[in-house]
Order: sequence, then structure tokens, then C-alpha cells
Amino acid sequence: MESKRPPLRLFPLGTDPRRQGCAYWLEMGSYRLLLDCGLPAPALLKALPGIPDAVICSHAHFDHVQGLPGFYRRYPQVPIYATPVTAHLASGLWERGIWPDYDREIRFPPFRALPFGQAREILPHLMLTFFTAGHLPGAAATLLQNTQTTPAQTCLYTGDCSLASTRFAPGLDLSALRHWQPDVLLIEASLGSTRHPPRRHLENRLVERLLGALAAGQTVLFPLPVLGLGQELIFLLKAHHRFTQASQELTVWVAPGLAAGCDLYERLLPYLPEPVRNFATYQPLFWEDRLQPRVQPLTAVDPLPQGLLLCDADADPEAWEPIWLRLLAQPQRSCLLLRLPEVELATPFEQWPAPLRSRVGVEWLAWHSHNDVGHLAQIVHTFRPQHVVLVHASPQQAQELADLPELCNRYHVHCPQLGHWLELVDSRLQTLVKPSEFLGDPGVRYEGEVEEIWQEQDSPRTLAGVQVRLPPQITEDPRWAAWAETGLVEARWQGSELVLRGLSPRELIRPAEVAPSSGLVLRPKPAPIFAAGGMRCQSCRFARQSLSAHTQVLRCDQERSPLYRLQVDPQGSCPYHQPREICSSG
Repeated sequence: MESKRPPLRLFPLGTDPRRQGCAYWLEMGSYRLLLDCGLPAPALLKALPGIPDAVICSHAHFDHVQGLPGFYRRYPQVPIYATPVTAHLASGLWERGIWPDYDREIRFPPFRALPFGQAREILPHLMLTFFTAGHLPGAAATLLQNTQTTPAQTCLYTGDCSLASTRFAPGLDLSALRHWQPDVLLIEASLGSTRHPPRRHLENRLVERLLGALAAGQTVLFPLPVLGLGQELIFLLKAHHRFTQASQELTVWVAPGLAAGCDLYERLLPYLPEPVRNFATYQPLFWEDRLQPRVQPLTAVDPLPQGLLLCDADADPEAWEPIWLRLLAQPQRSCLLLRLPEVELATPFEQWPAPLRSRVGVEWLAWHSHNDVGHLAQIVHTFRPQHVVLVHASPQQAQELADLPELCNRYHVHCPQLGHWLELVDSRLQTLVKPSEFLGDPGVRYEGEVEEIWQEQDSPRTLAGVQVRLPPQITEDPRWAAWAETGLVEARWQGSELVLRGLSPRELIRPAEVAPSSGLVLRPKPAPIFAAGGMRCQSCRFARQSLSAHTQVLRCDQERSPLYRLQVDPQGSCPYHQPREICSSG
């Protein structure tokens, strides 16, 4: 028998990796957990609402672990959990002094390392399991189960994740996780609602741009994190035929911080994927002074870097100064600074020496190790949680995702605010037809006819539309009533197949969107509900301005309204309209 379960409570200490870092306080039953410590130690200790029972680290990037040493110094009794690889990478960077606010007087915290796929009771009735998350070696999606309730409460925190595998880390393990159906899914949303080409296409564009700049004699500066994309790029260039068979001599210089990350990867060889281990049996994983391209760590005695220089994006001005001086010494050399949207510079470009900035061209490229909106939606639909909490993103990026109908019409979607409590209670969205009511055989197929309708009176004759005829037996399925309730459908290409779905009454209230290039929308623009005088949405207290595709639009904040969270017409209305005067006078 199911008992009423207490809500899960979330208190974000930091949600935007570009501004604060990432850390989340989670209350699950009687336990208090800290998910990641990505804030600087002083800010983290000040923001904590109490002392957690345990700390869980998803992976070793600074925006998720930089507050760990300071936290451990204050609370050495609190256990810290991570995967063995995350523990190795984080502690290795600390030992080498490559850490924001490094202090040799502070001891780095010991980890309680747990392997992937093994459930462990870390506290009475609280189970923890790590699953591969992609993005970075050792990165883990964290599954938490509170067995004090019946059924058990489950929460899945993805950390930074990637459904696509990288060269050094397998992607998020959906096959191992799909049966859990967590109550709460905390999922990273750093790419917002953007959709990117496949990773291989992005890498090909990157290689072409690098080759073009090097052929033009430019010195290419490419700031990258100490761990992750830098090692991915070096391995890509060492295996790409355009670099290994280049006619000109190509040199890749690696800044000290990034070089230390490469050395840590080499010590992780037994944990890396088999293709990487096989590669390492024939030649060095990163460093190369015999074959093309030559890959060398940059030292203080090296001359002006020529070729490609992989810089440490987390470096302070003191670490950048030797590079600046060598570039300034030869003002005739052309320089190109390549930037990635997800990589922030700890020393912004605006703080570089003015004479150098004036002759450095800046270009932005798309290359990432996260999920775009397509992969994010696939993860959410696979897990089917009650609550989707969008984390690791700016407020604008999170809101763009939360407003997507395919998410907000199926799940409770939340964009947690910094320093505000969020209660996640048992409450699934009601659908028109429950899965248990599907009496028909899901494998039954219906064959019909397609007819093109032409405008005969026009000259020349024009195609007016397409009509699809299906057999009447389809209406005997209990799902038909919900599917055909409005009489309008949407058709969208999925590969080489055209998929039809019925439009709900709620969707018809929304003004029709422009058909995407990847599909055909068979939907006329619905007529908005118009009202007279002060009954219009533009004068309603629940209408708020938001930015959608760089355009200001109105959205509804009234939870009882069928327009809730949807874009509304300023001249429209609904039964729950309240004029702004009530808000100001009340």
C-alpha cells in the first residue's frame, strides 16, 4: 500500500556555471545532501542552509568542485562521494597547484570512491548509484533512492552529461537507467533550446577552420578547460588524416595547465575506452615529437609559439603574461583567437594588452560536450519523471526549455531560482487517456490512401493540399477520441517517415508557429480568443513579457488558465482574466 510521501526539497546554491558555479542542496526524506561544490569556498559556506549529511560530486570540472577543499576544511566529518576517476582527476589537479584559489596549507579532501553501476547504502535507507554520464571521464549521473517511503522516492541528478559518447568517455547510459522512472530529474540544460548538428560534423568544421588558419601562417590561440575538450582535440588531431598527412609541418603547443590535465589522463589509461587504449599501445597518447602533428607542452624557454597553441581557459593574467610577451615581441605575426560558447575565460579578452587585442581576430565556433535540445528531450521522455528541474544553465536558457510544449505539456518543469526553495510534491500531470486505458493492440497498423488536391480553376493548376484517408476501424481504438478531439493534426518528418499526431485543445489556443525546415506542419493559424475593452490579455495581471527568438512576447502565468506558460495574443482573453488594477490595489 502506498503511503503519502513527503516532498523532495531543492535549494539551489548556484545554478549558472558562468556566474557562480553549480551546487544544489537536496532534502530527501530526513537527509540533507549537497550535490556538487562548484562555488568558491567563501560563497559556498555562506550559502549553505546547514550541514549536509553527505556530498556527491558529479565530475571534476572546476565549476562543480572548486569549493571542495574549503568545505572539507570546515566540515571534515561529512563524507564526500565520487567515482574513482573523478577522485583521481580532482585530487591530481590540486596536487599540481592547478586550482582556483589554490592554498598549499589546505589538505585536499579524501573521497569515498564508488564504481559505476553498484548501489551503495550511504546512509540508513538511502541508496546511491553512479551511472556513466559522458561529458568527461568519470562523470556520473547520480541515482538516489529513499527507501523510507513506499514506494521509494527516487531522484536522478545528471550532472553535466552527454548522450553522445566522446573519445574518452561513453555517453549517458540510458539502457541501464530507463526502467527507474525517477520522481525528480535534475538535468543540465547548458545549451538551452538550441539544436546542433552531429558531433562529427562540428569536428569537421573545426578541423577545416584550423587548417585554413595555419595554412595562412596565423598563430591560433584556442582556450580550453584543463580537462575535457582539450584532450579531445589533441586526440582528434593526432588521428585525423588532414593533420597526420599534412604537407607542411604542424605543431600543437599545449599550455601548462592543459598539459597537466593530459598527464592525468595518461595515468587513467586502464579506465579509458578500448580504442584509446589500443591507440596508446602504438604511440604516445598526447605528446609527439616525431610524427605529424608534433604535440609539445609549452615551456618558458620556448620561442614564440608558431602553429596551434592550446591555452588554459582557467588561467589568471600572471599565467597568460609569458604568452602575451612572446606574441607582442613579433607584431608582424597575425593571430587568431578561437572561442567556444561553453568555455569562459577566467581572464576576459577585454583585459588582454590593448596592442595585442588590436591585431588578434576573434572567431566563435560550435563544439561542445553537452546535450542539445533534441538529446535533452530524448532523455526526459525516456525517464518519464514527475518533475523535470532544469539546472546548469542561465535563467534565459532554462526558461526557453521550460516553455517547450513537448516538455511543459507532459511534465512539471521547473527553473529553480538561486537561493529559493523548490518543493517537489507527488503530482503527475493528468493526460486525456491513461496508459492503462489503452485497450487496443499497439502493434496494429492501418493502411489508407493519400490524395493530392489541386485547384483546377487556377491557371496554371496549383496544388491546394494533401488528404489522407484511413479506414473507419481506426476509430474503434480507445485512443482515437483523444487523438482526434480537435479534428486537426500535425505532420512532421522523422527520417524518411512522416509521423502524424493529433493537436490538443490547449495547443490550438497558441498562435501557430512557423513550420520548421525539417518538417511540414499541417495546421492553420488558429483564431485567437478576442475580448473587448479591458478583458484583453495585454491588460491581465498574469501576462508577463518574455524573450523568444529575440522577440518580446506575452506568456500566461495563471496556473488555472488553459493558456498557462503558453504564448498569448495581446488581444486574447480567457475565463481567468484579472485586470492589472487588482494587483496594484491589492
